Amino acid sequence: MRPILAILLSSLLIGGVYSYLSFSNSVRRPPLTIEVTEAKGTYTLEIERTFRCVADPILEEPALAVQFGPNQIYIREDEVPIEERILIGPIQGVEEGENEFLITATMDEFFETLGVLKVTVFRGDTPLASKMFASESGLTSITGPLVFNSEKTDSPPHQH
Repeated sequence: MRPILAILLSSLLIGGVYSYLSFSNSVRRPPLTIEVTEAKGTYTLEIERTFRCVADPILEEPALAVQFGPNQIYIREDEVPIEERILIGPIQGVEEGENEFLITATMDEFFETLGVLKVTVFRGDTPLASKMFASESGLTSITGPLVFNSEKTDSPPHQH
């Protein structure tokens, strides 16, 4: 009697697992396909500063760096003077919709006043987004994201 009961329980267990696997495979959804459309136009990034950017050899931070998505699109290891205008472009891979830049600027450790970084994204000659980042007491670097939308921002014509 025991061997028959053991065979019956084993058969039920194997049959149950087989039924569960068959059911789970039948309700599986197909993977999502995400279509990314590249935005039209020429995009550039302008960076203005109230401080000179200097690389930090101890923390191994660059003087100025810009990351777009997973790619580092701009990096400077040498000193960047205040009066130097930083214009990065044309930027490849801008998608329709929301995009994000991550900007990192390292100040001189003896810079004692408030450091401000202004970042502006242009499509052609039209500014799409602008953001200012300020330094914090005790920190020598300014890091922050600039999120912008590349979709058309044309306003409807006025009918006066």
